[in-house]
Amino acid sequence: MSLTAAEVKAKAKALGADLVGIARGAVLDRHPPDPARPQTPARITPEDSKSVIVLGRRLLTGINRLKGHDDRHKQYSTELVLTDLEEIELKLVYFLEDAGFPSITVPPVHFDPRHYDPKGDTRGPLSLAHAAVEAGLGTLGLNLMLLTPEYGPRVLLGAVLTSAELQPDSPLAEPLCAGESCGRCLLACPADAIGQWTLDKERCAPLASPYGFSYLMGHIERMVQAPRDEQLALLKSKESFMSWQSILRGVGVYSGCTRCVDVCPVGRDYETQLKDVQDTIAERTPEKEARLAEMARRRESGDRGPHYAHSARWIDGQRS
Repeated sequence: MSLTAAEVKAKAKALGADLVGIARGAVLDRHPPDPARPQTPARITPEDSKSVIVLGRRLLTGINRLKGHDDRHKQYSTELVLTDLEEIELKLVYFLEDAGFPSITVPPVHFDPRHYDPKGDTRGPLSLAHAAVEAGLGTLGLNLMLLTPEYGPRVLLGAVLTSAELQPDSPLAEPLCAGESCGRCLLACPADAIGQWTLDKERCAPLASPYGFSYLMGHIERMVQAPRDEQLALLKSKESFMSWQSILRGVGVYSGCTRCVDVCPVGRDYETQLKDVQDTIAERTPEKEARLAEMARRRESGDRGPHYAHSARWIDGQRS
């Protein structure tokens, strides 16, 4: 049997995907974001990664209108979107395999425990943001998150690897991020983790995953080290309840702070649905403003900082 890219995209959209793009597995294999720690399709399945189908599911606009960085409504709703995206991936794999093409899902959140990093730089088997750029869905922003023309960064990503050879999409020719001349993500970040085309994951991770593994381990460590007469109180504490609730539903494990996402002006949804509540950034400080202004001055002189060149391929299409 044969399948066209158009048929696959139509099926993905029918299953609920908001965005669908296709990249060649070989292109992702040749251009890993970090050659020292390659995240490539062939490392997952060398036989069945001829095409990489990248799927995007938009976040709920209502949660992006909330301004708190540690909001359980945001965390719960984002977990539901993640679950929905995983089901779309699974059903798309069945569709491809029914047509005779072995395929495999790449979950939105999945980390190899052999590469666990307690400082927050734990990575999945494939960088979905970089795959999305190669699949024509968007370009990377100042903090290296994916920006899309439709929803800015307000999308969750998943992917399907398949043995089907599908016509790939072309990457966008122009960057979507204004970078140093905007910097709203930098100004809004509660952890002050955003630099010039870089992200300090050690600072970001505790807020991005507020009730994840590190939170659980820290709480257990406090219980173990506490005097015996205090251990029962810690066991019955709010912290234990939050860990239990997050394990039960995943709330706050992969669905934490979204302040950089909420305030980004890229995307057709921002002007009509978000600007009225997100235009003012409460987290901005004189120190952040001064740092951003210095970045803008350096850019005017042609200096994009030490990290830009590494990601230029995915920021503004500088391809070799």
